[in-house]
This record gives sequence, C-alpha cells and structure tokens, in this order.
Amino acid sequence: MSAVDTANRFRLSKSKLAAFEHCPKRLWLQVHRRDVAKFDDTTLARFGFGHDVGEKARFAVPDGVLVDTGWDMAEAVAKTQILLAAPERRPIFEATFQYEDVLCRVDILMPDEGGAWRAIEVKASNSARGYHMADIATQVWIMRNCDVTISRAIIRHLARPVAWWRGDIAAVTFRDTDVSGEIERFLVERPNVASSARRVIRGPEPVRQLGMHCYRPFACEFRDWCREVSKPSNASPS
Repeated sequence: MSAVDTANRFRLSKSKLAAFEHCPKRLWLQVHRRDVAKFDDTTLARFGFGHDVGEKARFAVPDGVLVDTGWDMAEAVAKTQILLAAPERRPIFEATFQYEDVLCRVDILMPDEGGAWRAIEVKASNSARGYHMADIATQVWIMRNCDVTISRAIIRHLARPVAWWRGDIAAVTFRDTDVSGEIERFLVERPNVASSARRVIRGPEPVRQLGMHCYRPFACEFRDWCREVSKPSNASPS
C-alpha cells in the first residue's frame, strides 16, 4: 500500500468520528474489515430515503451551488475555498473542509450577515437528536479551525412523520432546530474524540461486548460479524 493510500485509509471524517462515538470497534472494522459489513434491507431503504431527503432540502434552497467533485476530496476542498471567497456569496451544498486529518462535507452552508455562514445539517428524522448534534459539532469545529465564521448551527429535520419505507418524498416538509448553544459541550470534546479515534484506527481491534449499542441509535453494519466471532468454538479439546 502506498503512502497516499495509507493516508487516505487512516484519514478521519465526520462519519468516522460518529462511528467511533457509536462504538470504537465499529470504526476499526470500517477501516480494516469493510468486507464483513452487512446492511439489511431496512437500513438500505433508510439510506435511500435519507439521500432523497437531502436532495429535496437542496432543491428548496434557491441559487445554491453544489461542490460536485466525485471522490476527489482535495479538489472539493479547493473548490469550496473558491466559493467562500467569491464576491457573490451563494448557498453552498456539500462544502468540504479539512482540519489536520479530519474531513467533513456540510449539507448546506448559507451566507449570513457580516461575512458569516449558517451551517445546516439535513436529517431524515422527526427531531434533532444527540448524535445529530455531535455530527454538526464536528463540522463546526473543523470549519472554525479553517477560519470560517459560523453564525448558527441548524438541524433541518422532518416537520412531521413520513412513511420512509414507502419513499414518500412528496410528503416531506422541513423544520429547523437551532442547536448553536446545545453543541458547545460537543465542541469542546472534538479534539479528544479525534485523538482517541486516531489511536483506535492505528491500534489492534478493540474488544467490545455485544449490547444494545449494536442496534441503537441504529443497527450497526457489523453486528452479524461480531455475533458470529463471539460464539464459542465448537472444536473439541485435544
């Protein structure tokens, strides 16, 4: 593996920090054993619905520009800087930032007064939840360290329950919850969370017992693998 491949493999992101906070073993497996991940049909349907919700949220914002560079994150970071510095400030979709080795893409970055920006994280749920706040705190932490002034942090979630299993996107409407104050306690934790996640990635596979965290706040893609390897061996003693 080349030095570039190794750096990319061990690079952190908002989603990797979220995986670490969910379960350190989940993060380790995402990096080292992605081949054993298994997503059930319900999880895949939720992913699809979440993607469609994100697209609808973008369509509702006029005159926005999408940072669409495929998997080239260096180009995405560079394009974001160009858009931030443009004389005509416009909403930016998937604005991309990197601080140290931690990368994030922001769903919607809205121009605000005084050269500041509002960070909006779109969620296909009915309310702002604790792990949502950790997600947007990671983004704000990275952006602040990239010298971007963030005026407010907002979770844009569903205004009412929607039958996601039917993919009923036409019924989706949004409500904003300002979590600017609530995320402060998550912000102060971000450096330690990132440091701990780095140690996990570069260390041996963590030991973690099966538990409710395998299903909450959502089902882990490695739960079947962990259940299988935790079974006692059927081999007879010699």
